[in-house]
Amino acid sequence: MRIKLTGILLLHFFLVLSISSCTNTSSDSNNQLTANGQSTAYWQTRELDEDGSLLILEVAGSYYEIGLKLGEWYRDHGFIAEPFSEEEREEAKSLVAFYESVDPRIVDQIRGMYRAFNLDFEAMNEGVLISDSNDLEILLPGLIDGHSCSVVFVRPSKTTDGHALFGRNYDFPEEVQNLTLLFTYPDDGYPTAILTPSTPGLTAADGINSQGLALGFASVADNGYVSPPGDALISSFAYRYVLEHSANVEEAVRYLQTIPIRFIPSTPAGVITHVMLADKTGDSAVVEFLPEGVVVSRSETLYQVMTNNLWANREERESCWRYCLAVDSLESAVGSSNISSLMSLLSELRGSTQYSVIYDLEDQTLRLSLGSQDYSEEYEFSLADFIHRISGELES
Repeated sequence: MRIKLTGILLLHFFLVLSISSCTNTSSDSNNQLTANGQSTAYWQTRELDEDGSLLILEVAGSYYEIGLKLGEWYRDHGFIAEPFSEEEREEAKSLVAFYESVDPRIVDQIRGMYRAFNLDFEAMNEGVLISDSNDLEILLPGLIDGHSCSVVFVRPSKTTDGHALFGRNYDFPEEVQNLTLLFTYPDDGYPTAILTPSTPGLTAADGINSQGLALGFASVADNGYVSPPGDALISSFAYRYVLEHSANVEEAVRYLQTIPIRFIPSTPAGVITHVMLADKTGDSAVVEFLPEGVVVSRSETLYQVMTNNLWANREERESCWRYCLAVDSLESAVGSSNISSLMSLLSELRGSTQYSVIYDLEDQTLRLSLGSQDYSEEYEFSLADFIHRISGELES
């Protein structure tokens, strides 16, 4: 199956705060920033360790500049352009027109990507091939959905320091390639830290923004949601875009209720995603896509848990052992949850887990543990420090 959507580019930008016990190898860097809006995109890449278990990308600038730098990265790592058929070309042009109506910044980033590959954006005769497996061929920026995961949110009144905590396990039966942590600092959007598997800069499995809004998605069986006719945003892109342009849960919910969203399931067919949103005030919601439309579910408890069963159906969500285990654990830990205890809970929920991460929505930090390292290390990163560093360079 070929996915031929041409306009969904992620702008992310990324920084490592403090990593103890890691090898910080820089593979590519081009650090430049100028103040007063006259900026040249800031770019840096590094790997967490010699095994390449986590790729770290940093980029800042306008949406066009960020797209250009990400495009150069893909180009320099062997990704190629491939011609569209006439039908694909017309669909791509239609999608770009749709993205322009949603937000011209999306199109600016696509233009930057096309420039990196020396492609004619106006003609749009080609896309960039970023995956070509037996199951799925993806032309940039096509996206894949479909994973088994656990997402847990603990409200401020239930934690030891009064900070809202958002944790998730990213489960997938095969080891993901190019797991990437991206910090974004766009000229016209909220700075963001996002974890993305397999396709750096193109998908958002979970993340946090500078306003203390976090989200994470999980796969769920398709219960008959009908994608809107015409052009739409792919779900993984919509989730990422929510972080860049929403200050809190309410704004994010309105966005997901308003913008047409389509799912492109990976094998097996019949899998879509739902998403949990949470912010530093303690607000949270699970957004699901059902036959009756976009359904928003909230919890009156001091926590909210989401796995791979529909949240809106109580019987179904409580049929998942991971959901029940998490709820029981959080019920018995009134007022005493912290990052360590939440990471311990995530460890009990692990299966084919690629990584576990916890976001502190007040401090804008995250703690990450990798399945490729058997969870032997925990790494800390800070979006807040990244923002401070880049802001300082812009002002200097």
